[in-house]
Amino acid sequence: MSAERSIASRYAAALFELHQEGVDVAADLHKLAQVAQNEDAQALLMNAQYTAEDRAKIVAKAAAVEDERVLRLLVLLCSRNKSTLLPYIDEMLEAMIRESNAQVMIDVTVATDMDSVLTAKLKESISTGLGKKVDLNVTTDASIVGGLILNIGDRQIDHSVRGRLNGLKRALSV
Repeated sequence: MSAERSIASRYAAALFELHQEGVDVAADLHKLAQVAQNEDAQALLMNAQYTAEDRAKIVAKAAAVEDERVLRLLVLLCSRNKSTLLPYIDEMLEAMIRESNAQVMIDVTVATDMDSVLTAKLKESISTGLGKKVDLNVTTDASIVGGLILNIGDRQIDHSVRGRLNGLKRALSV
C-alpha cells in the first residue's frame, strides 16, 4: 500500500466511525472529492497564498458541502498539504460502507447493452450466489463478442466468447 493510501485509510476509518454512529458524511465527502479532482480546484487547494481555512471554504462552497465535519476535514487536509488524498478517502469510505452493509461492487463487461430487466436478473443471480447485496457497474465492450466478464474484487470470471476462443487457441497450441 502506498504512503498516500495508508494515510487516506486512517482518515477514511475515522469517517467510517462517524458513519457507524449515524452521521452521514459520505454524500458531502463524495461531492467534495469530485470537485477536488478539478484542475482549478487542485491549484487553489495547493496555493499557499491563502490560509488553509480560506482554501477549504472556497472549495467546499463550490461543492455545496453542508456538513461542518467535512469542512473541518478539508481544512485539516489543506493545512497539512494533503488535499490530494480526498479521492482516496472517498473511495475507501465508500468501500467500508459497502462492506459493512455486506454489499459488493461488481464490474460487468458485456458485448452489447443490457436492458434493465436483464440487469436486474443478473444482479439477483449474482447476489444469491454470493449471499451479499450486489451493485453492478456495467460496461460495454464489443470485442468480447458475446457472454460476459465479471470482476469481483481481485477475481475475474471470464465467460466471454473471446475468452473461450483464447482458451481453445492455447489448448490447441500446446
